Amino acid sequence: MMRNHRTSASPPRAARPRRGCRLAPILLAALATAMMPAPRAQAPAAPGLDAAGLLAQLYPDAACAEEHVIGQCYCGSLPCGLRIERYVPVAFVETTRAPGDSLFDFLQLPAAAPASTASSSLSSTDNTAEVHVWSLPDAPIPGLACLSCGAASAAVPAPATDAGAPRCGPAALVAGATARAAAAATGFWLPRLSYASELDMLNWRTGCRDLGDLVALAPGPLPACVRGGGPPACLGKWGLLRPRQMRDIGPTPLLYSAKTAVRAMSIARDQIGSFGFPVDTDGKLQQAYPVVSACFGVGQLPLPQAPASPRPVLTSADGRYGWVYWRPATCCVGFASARQCLGLH
Repeated sequence: MMRNHRTSASPPRAARPRRGCRLAPILLAALATAMMPAPRAQAPAAPGLDAAGLLAQLYPDAACAEEHVIGQCYCGSLPCGLRIERYVPVAFVETTRAPGDSLFDFLQLPAAAPASTASSSLSSTDNTAEVHVWSLPDAPIPGLACLSCGAASAAVPAPATDAGAPRCGPAALVAGATARAAAAATGFWLPRLSYASELDMLNWRTGCRDLGDLVALAPGPLPACVRGGGPPACLGKWGLLRPRQMRDIGPTPLLYSAKTAVRAMSIARDQIGSFGFPVDTDGKLQQAYPVVSACFGVGQLPLPQAPASPRPVLTSADGRYGWVYWRPATCCVGFASARQCLGLH
């Protein structure tokens, strides 16, 4: 169920009928094709992405966006457009096998450090990786600029950050180091670094900021999925979210990478306060490296596979993965833009 972020002057949500016209996938595809290069089906992306290369991969797949017209929005007492409910891409998360490695040419982070854990292998029993979370700029989605739904339309203020035990490395220090790395790597129109595991080394390797939660739940088993004051205890069929750390025994490398991406976003949001979007099973992931896949829900299994899906996920030959995180959002589209973009009369 999507969360709504209401336009200030719009009528109450309950007063609007839920039934709305679904946007035509054919129209969306035509707009995307006209305004951006068509993606190459299952073509591996070359290492060393730049920002333009990343944004070009955010193909506005109608199945990812799930656009619906849910009513009118108002300017004062007069209707001035259509209220659109949809998913928008808000983050790009990469996992790599070695500290300091990245799909981006411009990222400079520490490489191997004392007490570092062995990096991710292709083993299906013991997985480790480094991870970087990039918040996407508040810009219209390539190919659908006239819908004017940017990442900001899905943002929700982050909760108060968790200071964490000093032995884990105070979260404030991690936040400061992340901000300095972000300033050195990006500009205002580029993806912004929100978390890098190399800057949170002790916690990322041990999950020590989560140990208090785990002790409080002992000695009984962890509940299936707990929601409340903190993050969920587990991610649907993917298993436990906590402890949020680099090691996970059991999943395939591909599933481990997707789960690691969610763990890192959760740390960025709940522990250091650098990520402006909720992290839970209401979100979607889309593989962006080594291939561009169909979207799937966080915690969902099975992942898109051939031949059931025309855009399946793929295991990476070099151990690197890239994921786009999508969040539900609501925004207003003026009537003129709606007629042009949505094919309404």
